[in-house]
Amino acid sequence: MKDYMFNEKIETLDRKKIEAIQLERLKNTVHRVYENVAYYRRKMKEMGVKPEDIKTLQDVRKLPFMEKEDLRKNYPFGLLAVPMEELVELHASSGTTGKPTTVVYTLNDIDVWGEVMARCLAMSGLSKKDIFQNPIPYGLFTGAFGFHYGARKIGALIVPSSGGESNRQITLMKDYGTTFMSGVISYGLHLAKVAMEMGIDPSKDLEVRAGLFGAETFTEGLRKKMNDLWDMDAHNVYGLSEMCGPGVSTDCDQHDGLHLWEDHFLVECVDPKTGEPIELEEKGELVISTLTKESMPILRYRTRDLAFLYDTKECECGRTHIKHSTIIGRTDDMIIVSGTNIFPSQIEEALMRHQESGVNYRIIVEKKGYLDTMTVEVESLKKLSNKEKTELIRHYTKEIKAITGYTPKVRIVDPGTIPRDGIKAKRVIDLRDTS
Repeated sequence: MKDYMFNEKIETLDRKKIEAIQLERLKNTVHRVYENVAYYRRKMKEMGVKPEDIKTLQDVRKLPFMEKEDLRKNYPFGLLAVPMEELVELHASSGTTGKPTTVVYTLNDIDVWGEVMARCLAMSGLSKKDIFQNPIPYGLFTGAFGFHYGARKIGALIVPSSGGESNRQITLMKDYGTTFMSGVISYGLHLAKVAMEMGIDPSKDLEVRAGLFGAETFTEGLRKKMNDLWDMDAHNVYGLSEMCGPGVSTDCDQHDGLHLWEDHFLVECVDPKTGEPIELEEKGELVISTLTKESMPILRYRTRDLAFLYDTKECECGRTHIKHSTIIGRTDDMIIVSGTNIFPSQIEEALMRHQESGVNYRIIVEKKGYLDTMTVEVESLKKLSNKEKTELIRHYTKEIKAITGYTPKVRIVDPGTIPRDGIKAKRVIDLRDTS
């Protein structure tokens, strides 16, 4: 499948027009949050900046950064810029303290989300002729809905198969003639393995020929493996729930950087230590502002994602929107397991609630087949019987799932069992090979 443009007029806009749109929308957004959101008004006053001070795109640097912690402190509706009755949808992601990061949408926000996702899906090869299977869990997380809204705008036939039941996913693909799929790339690889175990060669016996994948590390090695197993063209999507969900950017058929939709998002790349802007092609932290979000506008959000911005004016695909590299790493200690964002502090919080827990634990992440697995090893305070260990494992598994949304394997070990590097135990051991 060859990509096409969902909104060619916008996707190929002259750079000066893009920047003019961005400036107008940035000014409007700054005025709106200053008038309607106490958090922004207070922060701007502390920095001595007023809405009228934003005269150029570079003036965005006068505005305060927003951190994830700011979202938690204003949980759940402290950052609203519209009345509650204008909201039509809510999504949430897990937080490091158990409180989710909540995002909400007006009807127009949902429409914009569908628009940017439609551009991403079309860039990845989806058209109204396709049968699109969406094996992402439908729920509070944003993923499935973003893909669904985008595919609906394109007019593809959507199979909302949701997550899990891998054998059923393959059966549906075969029965319905699925031609395009979504999800996290490790699950796509796992589905290929399941298909082969069912006696089905996904490259020959199924019709899936393209897909869009995100929410976890996406390397060229993984892309090639996916392409070979399915005989498909796999694309990479980037997004954050704070912006809208998936749909902030995607790679075109050049597979060299992801186009970010600049008419809806303003991106900066800064030194993660100083917060100062850095040069194009230099690795730094992506900082993103929403330009059209009505419900909960976000200005200068520190994503903690490390990447670089390309120094190109126009891609060979014809699109003019800026490109950023795939995500190179993180500035914090977050790990991604099968598309779920998990912080070691979340695990620690769950473990330390129980009096039988020792002070040491470690998180072991590895691959079983193509799927990520996470094992949490916990030292007990004293030696426990098998019955006591079983009960503690049940308790920890429930607690960790409640906080992170992910069900781990839990192992209780005797006191002093976990190796230490000097004084401290190494908290995260990632054994995955993502090459």
